[in-house]
Amino acid sequence: MMKKFDYRFDAGPLGSADELAGEWDEGNCRRAVQLYLFSMRGEFLEPDRVLCPEIFNQTGIFVIDVDQQFDFERLRDGDVIFSERLKDRRGVEVNCGRATFSSSDDYVISLHTALYTGHKSREIWHATAIEGSSCYWNTQRFLEFYRPVAAKRLLSALS
Repeated sequence: MMKKFDYRFDAGPLGSADELAGEWDEGNCRRAVQLYLFSMRGEFLEPDRVLCPEIFNQTGIFVIDVDQQFDFERLRDGDVIFSERLKDRRGVEVNCGRATFSSSDDYVISLHTALYTGHKSREIWHATAIEGSSCYWNTQRFLEFYRPVAAKRLLSALS
């Protein structure tokens, strides 16, 4: 079971493995990626490797690219899912599609990151304002609030 922490938009990746392993209780979806890979795989990603647009454009390899149909069956434990938000925490629809942003980087920066675990009924681990914390969701709940657009495998590219 991963560490439970409160969601805070501006509490991004931490600067060292010691900080990440230390005491803290707030984070965002980028810190969740950093924590998952560190806790489950022993790999520390520097903040610049976890923040968008770097994580999307440079870190790791695409398992599912933006021009491919998204299929959870292609994912493995630890793959990072990039998603557009569809609804806010009250269930009100929001438009976070590519066309609403002035640049590709702005769009990529807006994408939510989540981790695929592959565990039945808790396939997704992430930190989200919708829940107000880090949490496990099943794919059905995830798809209610987010539209996956791409997925990357980070660990194979770190070795």
